[in-house]
Amino acid sequence: MARGAGRARALVACAFAALAMCLGNADAQTRRTATQAERERRAEITRAERLRTEANAARREVRQLDARLSGANQRRQEAEIAAAEAQARLDALHAQIDSDTVRRRNAHSALESALIAAAFAERRVEPRAVRAGIFARAALPSFARVERASAASIAEARQVEVAIAEEQVTLAAAQATLETERSEIAGLIAQRRAAQTQLTREASAADRRARTLAAEARTLRELAQQVQRSTPRAAAATPPPSGPSVVPAAWMAPAEGRITRNYGARDADGMASQGVLVRTASGARVVAPANAEIAYAGVFRSYGQVLILNVDGGYALVLTGLETIQARVGETVSAGQAIGQMPSSDTTAPDLYVEVRRGGQPVDPGRWLSSRLAGGPGVRAG
Repeated sequence: MARGAGRARALVACAFAALAMCLGNADAQTRRTATQAERERRAEITRAERLRTEANAARREVRQLDARLSGANQRRQEAEIAAAEAQARLDALHAQIDSDTVRRRNAHSALESALIAAAFAERRVEPRAVRAGIFARAALPSFARVERASAASIAEARQVEVAIAEEQVTLAAAQATLETERSEIAGLIAQRRAAQTQLTREASAADRRARTLAAEARTLRELAQQVQRSTPRAAAATPPPSGPSVVPAAWMAPAEGRITRNYGARDADGMASQGVLVRTASGARVVAPANAEIAYAGVFRSYGQVLILNVDGGYALVLTGLETIQARVGETVSAGQAIGQMPSSDTTAPDLYVEVRRGGQPVDPGRWLSSRLAGGPGVRAG
């Protein structure tokens, strides 16, 4: 038996935990307090400051990238100048090699001619042949030196030609690397400038949202007070009596269902609820609890569709969570008259938020709703 009791307590605890989660989600969708609105405003201000800081950082990065791109352009220009100078040296070297090749060829031909002339002179004794042989023997060393010098100059030029060719390969690789670097830097600059523009735009939007949050009504209570003061029924109403207020017992329930969050229950932020949540059927009809005047009907901030009714006696009834509204501002409705409909869903039952205020102060609607919801299977229509 003790085991069964423990299991029962565990099931009850799980049920309460699940119920609290559902209530928290529903309440977050149907109610935001002035504190929460102020927190949102401060969050938007903080977000705007952060975005501006990031935009300034992006602007500094762009300046740094611009400096890097300028340096890369300068290095590329230097590499191009070095490549042009190497090509000029190579062209001059080719001209030198051509000249040395011609000199060597001429010296080689002269040497061969001198050797032939000297050989023939040894076989003949004519004075002309003797003189030719003497000249040939005298010219041989000079022709040989010219040929050796030309050959050495050509060999040295070939070595320089190889060195210049290697230098050109290195310069070409450096130019390709610099071009890649320039392209990458240019791409980074474009990205950071786009990010800077986007961050600046988002910071401005956050500033505007913060100003909007600061300017608009903070809560449904403020809205209820504003519209209640502006309607003829509220203006003609007698001041509410002093002391605690209760909802008149004659009021009908606005929709059939069960209370899932009580008046005064605290949410995750520790804020006490000033209304109750009623879990209704999907697509349930919402009716006027008493004869009333429609003070507000339409979407309000994140609450979705909102209805505010001014009821005799200085009461204001706030209803949120509806999908559609079937009443217009300024219209007088009778008790039980259909004024809206809850959302239709196959998976999640909708919640109707009900808040009652009198003289600007919240009134606990729990006893009224508990008696009405437990009194019959559905809402009576008038």
